[in-house]
Amino acid sequence: MGGMECVFCRIVRGQLLAERIYEDEDIIVVPDIHPSAPVHLLFISKIHGEELHKVEAGKFERMMDKVREKIAELNVPYRVAINGNGATQVADHLHIHLLGKISADKPV
Repeated sequence: MGGMECVFCRIVRGQLLAERIYEDEDIIVVPDIHPSAPVHLLFISKIHGEELHKVEAGKFERMMDKVREKIAELNVPYRVAINGNGATQVADHLHIHLLGKISADKPV
């Protein structure tokens, strides 16, 4: 699975405790430990080193299906972000941020 020090690999392996909101064979969904919004979830690939432009289309579609399900469930204003390698991403490991706000007076 990749990077011994990768925070996302450590979460996937259970070496870092995180509330597992959802998990299947491809992804795990956990709250961000340093949230940037009242709701801040991470949809993390279980494979280290995957990038958005290289991930298998069906897997990315399944990841986005989970994001859409959570958006519908939360029913709050939201933003979805995917950082590529070298952007602001902490780890070379595909993950999708879902940020939601609770009140109308603050931007997401």
